[in-house]
Amino acid sequence: MSPEVECVETESNIIPIQDYQPESEPAGSKETLRPMAVEKIAEELKNFYGGQKEKCVSSHVAAQVTHFCEESPEFAEVVYKTKRTLSDCCAEVMKGVGNHISDFDVYRGIVRAYYPNADVRFLMNIEINGAAPSEEEMSKLPEKPAPKAKPAPKPQTKPQVTVVPPKKKEAAQPEIIQLSLF
Repeated sequence: MSPEVECVETESNIIPIQDYQPESEPAGSKETLRPMAVEKIAEELKNFYGGQKEKCVSSHVAAQVTHFCEESPEFAEVVYKTKRTLSDCCAEVMKGVGNHISDFDVYRGIVRAYYPNADVRFLMNIEINGAAPSEEEMSKLPEKPAPKAKPAPKPQTKPQVTVVPPKKKEAAQPEIIQLSLF
């Protein structure tokens, strides 16, 4: 007696369920989309367009999008399938930014540009290597830079000013106005 195998019937043949992959997904599904998403981002970086602020962050944003794609197959799938480009992502991240933006806001903006209902979490840890500083090191005051030498002030010579007496006003002649009644 042979075990019964569940199958899926397609237009061309019957396939066992464990071997079936819907035609809408490429072979290997989300896992094979990672390299394709990374390749897409690299190509979009070569063809990048945008303003000065966007260009300043473009290579860092591309590196971070690539990292997120390698970290999450779902994110890679969205990056690969979306019509939005790296240029669009940078424009959205930098929209409304003044002279500065925090790394956290950039990373959050990157993720939300591609995947609006996603977020980024940060975890920072301190790594202590070796022994604690000695009492002497802890009590030492920080070195202050030497004050910059100011250039010697130039002797100020007063410019010679010639005083011109004001002109006397000539006696004003009365202004004549002619009126006509007819």
